[in-house]
Amino acid sequence: MVVIDGHTHFAGPGKGLPPNTIEDFTEIMDYNGIDAVVTCAPYSSIGKDRTYDEANKFLAEIMKKTNRIIGFVRVNPHLQENALQSIRDCKAQGFRGIKFHPRNEAFAINDEHIVFPIAELAAKLDLPILIHTGEPDTYGFAQPTPVGDLADYFPDLNLIIGHMGKRLYEDAICVARWFDNIILDTSFRSHKNIERAINRVGADRVIYGSDIPFGVPEIELLKIKVANISEEERRMVLGENMANLLDWEVKS
Repeated sequence: MVVIDGHTHFAGPGKGLPPNTIEDFTEIMDYNGIDAVVTCAPYSSIGKDRTYDEANKFLAEIMKKTNRIIGFVRVNPHLQENALQSIRDCKAQGFRGIKFHPRNEAFAINDEHIVFPIAELAAKLDLPILIHTGEPDTYGFAQPTPVGDLADYFPDLNLIIGHMGKRLYEDAICVARWFDNIILDTSFRSHKNIERAINRVGADRVIYGSDIPFGVPEIELLKIKVANISEEERRMVLGENMANLLDWEVKS
């Protein structure tokens, strides 16, 4: 069974919580039977220029050493030209997706001016976008429902709702039922929430994620293992869906 953690964060020493080295990260993966991780820069690695250029460069170097690290380029959409160029550069370096964090960077995911040009490039380059969602905040930046606007406007762009909306999981499931290009990430959701997502949306559009280092893979994996789903559905969620989405294969 292929296991891919679809939502993690990784940065160099002094840029975030452990693991800070590829050796430490590999140890965590091996202990939990994880074949590969999708990873991106954490907010703690943002530069003084408000870009993630240095953190993305760190990941690019790590990816040269192992195919078990699957990089998603993190960008600040407010700095649009930088974001567009970072995506082009990182695509050429082997990155396979993009990470948006509407709450950290304070923007609406359906903003036509700052988000749509980036989404257009993502669709052109066939790069899925992982979007942080969660509890309501002052301006609603983290709510999952507006992802539907982006999904509607860019039907060929795959969008991953991070954390399945957290306590707004019903909203996340609802919007995923409306749009076939929306995928749900299981991190921080209960096994019952995961069962409901699979029953309502389909196992082919649910992916396992732990949110390392903020989540614990042992706990997040256990939720998938104890969920009342078939073994075929379990295989899909734990790794097959992400492998197919990113065209990734295990290499010895």
